[in-house]
Amino acid sequence: MTQISGVQPVFQKTFARMLYPAVIAVGVFAILPLCGMLALSFTDFHLVKSWDREIGFQNFERLVNDRRFINSIYVMMALSMFGVFFQVTIGALVAVGLEKIVPKWRLIRGVFVVPFVVPAVAVALIWLSLFTPTLSPINAFFDLFGVTVPAMLTSANGAIAAIVIADTWASYPFVMLLILAALQGIPSELDEAAAIDGATKIQVFFRITLPLLLPALLMVSLFRFIETLKHFPLIFVMTNGGPGRSTQATNYYAFIQTFQSSNVSYGAAIAVFLFLFAAVVSFYVARSNARISDA
Repeated sequence: MTQISGVQPVFQKTFARMLYPAVIAVGVFAILPLCGMLALSFTDFHLVKSWDREIGFQNFERLVNDRRFINSIYVMMALSMFGVFFQVTIGALVAVGLEKIVPKWRLIRGVFVVPFVVPAVAVALIWLSLFTPTLSPINAFFDLFGVTVPAMLTSANGAIAAIVIADTWASYPFVMLLILAALQGIPSELDEAAAIDGATKIQVFFRITLPLLLPALLMVSLFRFIETLKHFPLIFVMTNGGPGRSTQATNYYAFIQTFQSSNVSYGAAIAVFLFLFAAVVSFYVARSNARISDA
């Protein structure tokens, strides 16, 4: 017993030492840049001008009165909310469909996962070609029947829809994988017991399966919401913030301020706002998930 009880402290020390490289990497590549960004947001640093004085919260006060920044929040929320809705809905439906054919899942999962492993820039280029009338095979097909397909990227709503479609295609496999794992973790005895009691498949899904999936749905929605705050590659390649300013999401506006207007400090303040916004949303979703799990 003495030898067995002494194994656990040794294992804990070894495991802790194995975490050192990860902790160092997080500190160097995440925490230090975050601290630097926070420090920049309280200054008046400009790429063209020299370093100026500390200005406190003036950059954050400027955000409140910046109409372009306020508009970028609306754009960001539109892209995020529609994107998360369609990604979670499609991913969950595909996962439910695949769960019913588990023996064949290993043979076809590569087909469904392919969009998720395609780089974001490649995804943007693929969908840019599909939404460009002179390049799109979709437009060429409808032209055979004399049907004119409107150019989505030339209107504000069409451009937002195009980005949402491209992001949904690339990201729904992530939702599908997590929901499928959650589905396979639900005991089959529950479904069998409900079937014996006379419940239909639809009743089993809405009264047993869906409630048990709520924690997984909440967490995957949170993951996707945080990711949709980073639409930069799709916006930069597909629309470049246009038409007009209709697709200038908050992270893209931070890019404009930092690298086009050379206002590094103001761009850092926008980035800090994004970080705090994501942190607050994550906190409330995690707390809601904990309440559902405890219920």
